[in-house]
Amino acid sequence: MTATRETYQLDELRFYVVELELQSIMWFSSITHPHLDLFVQTQMPVIHNYPLLLSLEGQIVEESYVTKYNEYKRVEPPANRFSKSKIYAYPLQLVKVYYRKAFLSMAETDYILYKPKTRLPVPIMTQYNAVAPGTRGRTVVITLGDAVLPRNELYLRLGAKRYGVWRAVRILEAQTRLIKGLTKVSTPFNVADTPREDLAGAPVVILKHYAGDIAIAGSVNRALEISAGGVTYLKPIPFFISP
Repeated sequence: MTATRETYQLDELRFYVVELELQSIMWFSSITHPHLDLFVQTQMPVIHNYPLLLSLEGQIVEESYVTKYNEYKRVEPPANRFSKSKIYAYPLQLVKVYYRKAFLSMAETDYILYKPKTRLPVPIMTQYNAVAPGTRGRTVVITLGDAVLPRNELYLRLGAKRYGVWRAVRILEAQTRLIKGLTKVSTPFNVADTPREDLAGAPVVILKHYAGDIAIAGSVNRALEISAGGVTYLKPIPFFISP
């Protein structure tokens, strides 16, 4: 059931820049597509804000790092939960990454792709990987009023198989202002959380997902300038913030 979309003024909200460090192995899988003479594998340096938001709400999330499975599953966009949870997070962008490769599964337990014209069966290999401890990522978190983030002992668990424990190593309260006019955005955002009228052209989508596609870049008609720790982020405005 979709929550009612209440809207809030900018001065009712608090903004934080949060840096997280991975404390344990975090499993994920990435799809390897066969081509004529090579295989192309895709790994995205971003974690979707749907599992991130659920973990900030205190849930233990069994969610993939990048996912193709259940692409057509239907859930509400993360920003739709704000009226209930009073918290929102943009996708987590990995800024320092350590990968570990685990093993490779082949045709008998996976899908088969038939190439056009030749109709030759070619296995689609699924390569299982892990993000290793020491990996760091940054996100922007929005809370309502007095709902503040804890400055100490903030741990999130959002990896599949009950792995993926992240610890907040830095939480900075940010200064925020509204920018009106065409603005380029070059950090991850959820297209489903952004009002359509704010999108100026097609954003660059890097991750298809049932809780909203994640774009790495695009242009918007309005944006938030979020500054903390000497760094400034330009972010699209989620639809729970009043125009």
